Amino acid sequence: MDHRSDNKTQRLQRWFEAHPKWDHASYGEFLHIGANQTIFQIALEEQEIDAKTKVLDTACAVGGNARWMASLFGCRVYGNDIDAEALTVARDLAEIENISDLCTFVEAPVEDLPFNDDVFDMVVTTDVFDASEVKRVLKPGGKFIAISLFEDPKVTPLELVQNWGLELETSLDVTDLAFAFNRAKETEARLLHESGLIGARELIEIMNKSIAPYTRGGRHYILRLKKK
Repeated sequence: MDHRSDNKTQRLQRWFEAHPKWDHASYGEFLHIGANQTIFQIALEEQEIDAKTKVLDTACAVGGNARWMASLFGCRVYGNDIDAEALTVARDLAEIENISDLCTFVEAPVEDLPFNDDVFDMVVTTDVFDASEVKRVLKPGGKFIAISLFEDPKVTPLELVQNWGLELETSLDVTDLAFAFNRAKETEARLLHESGLIGARELIEIMNKSIAPYTRGGRHYILRLKKK
């Protein structure tokens, strides 16, 4: 189907309709709690980002964060994901937003990034990542910003990163904010279910995947790391 005449809302809606998954319905183009723009702005606080900054958004999905950074900072952003259809949407949206010259999206898994060593000033993620690959593609002195849920409550940020070969600059526990955000999304999902827009199975999946990890003690962290 030709999407060239779509505006941003239309293009996203077409994709949501073709991919009726709970996380799409609940979180929109940013897809993950870590990509909620409040949390993402906190994560990028005090980071020096400008038109000369080269960024990788790993596991980028439809490129919400990548396009957001390119639009605000004018930086060159790359994104990788294994979902070819999501990447097509990312490219279409970059074209619609007039930032396609700043955004490159490639199909690749996080554990096998198709980039040379030491090429990125910054890597960001709000989903899965491979620490060894992040370290490889970062320039010396480059920053890694990870916003992730870690389900083992006994593991500390320092313990998480000690085997990654990266220096932990700061960590911020945003569990309360993330849990509140997910609770709101659960309420939203219940309303969608009552309105017949999502099924019971989808509602249960939202509760199991977005709420249960926190009730079991999972912690949500913003980690700011640096390659030595």
